Amino acid sequence: MSSSTDLIFSLNYATMQINRHGATLLLLFGTVGNLLNICVLTEHTFQEKPCSFYLSWSSITSLIFIWSGFLTRVLQGYNVNWPNENPIACKTRQLVLNVTWAMGTWCLVGANIDRYLCSHPSVTYRQLSTNRVAKLFLLGLLIFFVLLFVEVIYCFEGSIPNVPVLCYGRNIPCRVFNDWAALLFDIILPSICLAIFGSLTIRNIRLRIIHPIRNILTTRNSRTLLRYNDRNLTRMLLIQVLFVLLLDLPFGAYRAYASLTSDVPKTSFRIAIENLIYSLIVLLVCVTHSTSFYLYTLTGSVYRLAFKRLIRRFFT
Repeated sequence: MSSSTDLIFSLNYATMQINRHGATLLLLFGTVGNLLNICVLTEHTFQEKPCSFYLSWSSITSLIFIWSGFLTRVLQGYNVNWPNENPIACKTRQLVLNVTWAMGTWCLVGANIDRYLCSHPSVTYRQLSTNRVAKLFLLGLLIFFVLLFVEVIYCFEGSIPNVPVLCYGRNIPCRVFNDWAALLFDIILPSICLAIFGSLTIRNIRLRIIHPIRNILTTRNSRTLLRYNDRNLTRMLLIQVLFVLLLDLPFGAYRAYASLTSDVPKTSFRIAIENLIYSLIVLLVCVTHSTSFYLYTLTGSVYRLAFKRLIRRFFT
């Protein structure tokens, strides 16, 4: 009995340390990275590109997401559970979390669709790659996700027992709807769209024929630079898409498991293990919303040049 108690204590202590230090570290890295990302993507090199507009809004929603979601994880590490116990704070935070996570993911979908459009051989398709279309797309998404997840005002309550977090669905129908809606709209549908449009974009890039311009040297250099920037954006985006899909999938699977087993009697040992696994999976989600700046810096040469210009302007 003593060894079992010690093991449970050790698991709970590990969970507390992960929430206290791991979540704090990612919260700081994510805040700095997303703020820098917004600054770089609004720089003149990227300013007129719809893809950059999508990526900058992905960083904005990610910034809101990590602060509304992971600040509570940090507080949990210090045994402060008020945001999850207070009904108003619980409902408000959950609505913001659901909407911003979905928006952050679908901003990447929008950026992927834009890469497909601007790489298409047809002029008609390329003309759809505009900032106006991007703004309308994001506005439509925002309205849709607010309407989809507004039910959390009724469904979510604080201090729910036998679930991964105290702020959770009040009954099985609410939990099933929220968990499967999140799984469908945050992971499955975006994954399908990203895979389809990512493949189509790669096909367009491979098939597109480049006709050299012999008349004016400056025009040729300008076209070459634009295509170089577009390819950099496409590479940055595709790498982030793969990164997000791989790290977000475990969270969706665990939420489905948690809903299906929420009414199953569980021992203290099983609860301790599940809490530890949940804390690790939540950190993976935080990584996807915190590291875009660092991924872009590693994979995009044009992005690095824009970041260097930003640093020079700041210090001069």
